[in-house]
Parts: sequence; structure tokens; C-alpha cells
Amino acid sequence: MAQKSTPAHPDEAPARRRFVMLQSIKACLGLILAASYLVFVGPPDLPVWIVFGALVLPGWFALLAYSGVPLSFLESASLAGFSGLIGYLAALTGGVSSPLIIWLVLVPAEAALAGDRPTVMRAGVSAALALVTVVAAEALGLLPASRLHVAAHLPAWLLYAVPAFVAIVQAAFIAAAAQDRQREADLAAAEGAAMYRFLADNAMDLITRHAADGRISFASPAARNLLGRAPEALVGEAATALVHPEDLKSLQAAFVEPSYFGRAATAEVRQRRADGSYLWTEIRCRPAPRSDGEGVDIVAVTRDISDRKAHERDLIDARDLAEQANRAKSAFLANMSHELRTPLNAIIGFSEVMTQEIFGPIGVARYSEYVRLIHESGNHLLELINGVLDMSKIEAGKFELAEEEFALDDVASQALAYVKIQADRKGVALRMEVPVACQRVYADRRAVKQMLVNLLSNGVKFTPRGGCVSLYANPVLSGIELAVVDTGIGIDTADLARLGRPFEQAEGTHVRTQEGTGLGLALVKALAAMHGGQTVIESELGVGTTVRLILPHADPAPEGVQRLPTRRMRRGAAA
Repeated sequence: MAQKSTPAHPDEAPARRRFVMLQSIKACLGLILAASYLVFVGPPDLPVWIVFGALVLPGWFALLAYSGVPLSFLESASLAGFSGLIGYLAALTGGVSSPLIIWLVLVPAEAALAGDRPTVMRAGVSAALALVTVVAAEALGLLPASRLHVAAHLPAWLLYAVPAFVAIVQAAFIAAAAQDRQREADLAAAEGAAMYRFLADNAMDLITRHAADGRISFASPAARNLLGRAPEALVGEAATALVHPEDLKSLQAAFVEPSYFGRAATAEVRQRRADGSYLWTEIRCRPAPRSDGEGVDIVAVTRDISDRKAHERDLIDARDLAEQANRAKSAFLANMSHELRTPLNAIIGFSEVMTQEIFGPIGVARYSEYVRLIHESGNHLLELINGVLDMSKIEAGKFELAEEEFALDDVASQALAYVKIQADRKGVALRMEVPVACQRVYADRRAVKQMLVNLLSNGVKFTPRGGCVSLYANPVLSGIELAVVDTGIGIDTADLARLGRPFEQAEGTHVRTQEGTGLGLALVKALAAMHGGQTVIESELGVGTTVRLILPHADPAPEGVQRLPTRRMRRGAAA
């Protein structure tokens, strides 16, 4: 089933209703004229039948208005047809002296209902063409004999009165329709003005309108709450007169955008209240074309952002305090490292001399054992201090990588040799497997060794007697994977998320009996991140733990490829 067409735009519906009404009236008047002709004159001939058809043509236009035909096309066609009909009737009834020629003035009047200047101009042109055509035909003697002779038995005044009456009736309906259209426009304008006034009066943000030079021409009632000023007191004020001197440039730059470039802009400025205090505000301004078409004004919406600014200041103060505390911590650690390392070096050096009995035997076996314990404890304490200092440097962004190409198997062997004594004491076997494809790597030699030593030390520490700790190297996509696998006690799943944070350790009775600060794995993760890699931990309680270091850029670049410069760890990258 066909559906009834609807207007393309809701605003077109009233115009279509007016068009249908006017065309219906014209069709009815045409039927009245045709009926009058049949009553007073008699049966029509062919030219009169053409006139009758043209008189009822507006009825067809009224029906087409309910279809999807554009209204502008229907209006133009109707006006052109009306002008042609009047010209044709005038040509049949005496030319310029025809009583029907007066109807031509109705054509532009009807076009005015469309509210479109081009439509009115086209209607005026069509009416003028119709008149010029009749005048030219009469001047050249081309007009047929006047058809008024068929009504010679009627008084002359009647022949002129009837067309004049019809024209008056049609003009009255046109005037009424124009009045309705103006009333609708006035009502819509009043409703729009009332809505805008309602929004402006109840908006919490201050709405102002400015001339091109920045002077205020309108201010909403929010000026009382925001600035403590009456809206009318702001009219005529320059916007720059209300702004803190330090924020003038920001406001001027924001006003230049809509005034000269037609773009919206935003500025954060301090505005002076009536009591002399200043309030942080955000001003959003955009261009607003003037009704007279001469240039543009500026519409600005001002919002109180003092709470946000206070929060920003708190964040800045907190950041400054944190940076100050971090600098103090770094200075403290640097000083303490110097103070602690000096006596530690003496303790380690002299205890090593005594352990090796370089200047002769100690004499008592228990003293030898004590000296060995002093030496081991000193070395352990030095490792802890170095770990704390390295982590502090990484967090402060002062730890730099010195990347180079080196032999991975040599570094891996050195790392295994470092933990071999500890492994032998606990009865833990050590294994290493570095394939040919991983013999050469590109990284920081010291950092790689430190990562391997930390992982191997942890593996030996938490692997019971008879277990094994293995070191593997495998090639991955344009990089190297280093894996340390142990058959130790394993790590609970709940602890895996915490491991790798500074000073964090897994829970458990066996873990708490082991020495350590919890910095080893944190250093490993931080150093791997500095190489652009990552650390992956896989573990199962009672089975063992596997820690994988994936270094994606460790594969030596082909000859001729430029290396990246030495990188510095950014603060927070190890987290």
C-alpha cells in the first residue's frame, strides 16, 4: 500500500498548508467564473474550454502539494500558470482594455507568501512578461476579436465589476494568508527569544556578548554570582578591564580568533570581582554574525574554575615535595654509600688477608672460622648497598646503559662462577647452555651480568640440596631470551604479582629464613626494561621457578646499521 508523503522538513508544513488553501480558493473561484459564463453566456467554444481548464488548474497543484513534489517547484509552476492564464484571458477580452488585466497585480502578491525574494522576483517578471506580451500583440494587431461581444446583452459595469470582485476576494485571501504567516513568524521569534532568555537567566555560567573591540553589549544574570556585579553594570565595559594584568595577552589572543579568523577559542584568566578579589575562570568564545550583516560579535561563556586550579596547585605542590624528597633520598644514599663503603672495604680487605693467612697462621681454628664469616658478611653487606644504590639511580633516572657487542658465554660463565661457591655449599648443581646463535649479543655487559647473578643467586638460594639451577639462552625475533630455571620450592600464584617491586619478597617460612632485601628481582626487571625488554616469571609450588629475560634488541645489528645511543632510564620505568 502506498504511503502518504510527508514534507522534507518540518518547517515546510505550514507553507504547504497555505499553498493548498490558496490554490483551493483559486480553483473554487475559477469554477464560479466558469459556472457564471455558462449561465449568462451559454455553451463555450474551444478557446473558452481552454480557459475553463486553466481556471481549475490550481486544484491540481493543491493535490500535488500532498505528494513529494518540492514546494518551490509547485509555487513557481502555479505563479507561471496564473500569469499565463491572465495574459490569455486579457488577449481574448480586449487586450490592455480587458477588465481581467488587473489580475496581474495579484501574481507577485501571491508570491510574497513564499517568503522568498527570488520567488517574488520571478513572479514579478512573469507578470510583466504577460503584460508585455499582451501589449505587443495589441500593438501589432495580432489580438483576436474581443470575446466580450458574446455578453453584449449584459451591462458594461457588470463585466468590469465581476472580475474586480473576484480579484478583491483573492487579494483578501492572500492578505489573510500573509498575515497568518507573519503571525507564525512573530510567534516563533517570541518563543525563541523567550527560550534564549530563560537559558541565559538560569545558566550558572556567565554568558556575555561583545563587540569586535571586546566591549560588553549583554551580560546574563550569572554575573551576580560569578563576579558580584549587576549584569547592566557590565554593559559597555571592556573585557580587558576585568582581567588580571598578567592574563591580558591570553584574553586578547582568545578574542582575536573569533573576531578575525572566525574560529572558537578558549582562555583561562583571572577576573576581578566587585570586592577586588580575583577568580580563576575559563572563557570560551565564538563568533556570532550580527543581524545587520556588518561584521561579527563575540559570544563568550565564562565558567568558575577556581576549584580545578586549586587542585592543580595542590598537585604541583605535591610533585615538588616528592621531587624534593627524592633528591634528599638520593643525596642521603650517596653520602651513606661513601660512608659505608669506606669501612666495608677495610673489613673485606683485612678479613681476606687473614682468611688466606698471608702473613702467617692465625693459630686458633675458631678464629679462622670467624674471619671467614666476617669476610662473607662484609661482601654480602656490600652487595646489599650496591643494590640499593642501583635501584635509587634507576628510580631517579640517572642510571645509564653503556651498550656494546660482547660474548654472552663469557659473561654467563662469570655469573655462574660468582654463585658456584654458594651452590657447592648447598649441594646444588649448575648448568649452562648458550647456543652458537646466541654467542654474540648487543647490550650493557655489566647490566646483563648483574641480572644473571641476581637470578642465579635467587635460584641457588631457594633450591634445596640435590636440586639444579640452569641457565639457557635462546634466539627470539631479532633478540635474545635468557632463562634461569631452578628446581626449588616455587612461588605461590598470589605472590607472583608482588614480586619485582622494590623490597618485596614472597611469603613462606623457608623464604623468611633466607637473607635478602627483595631488590634482586626488582633490579632485574628495571634493567630489562631499560634494554626495551621484559621479565616473565613462571612458577609452581614444589616444582620450581623459571624467569625469562626477553631482550628484543640484543641481537647484534648487521654491519653498517647504526646503533641507538646509550639510553638513560626514565623515572618510573622500572615500576
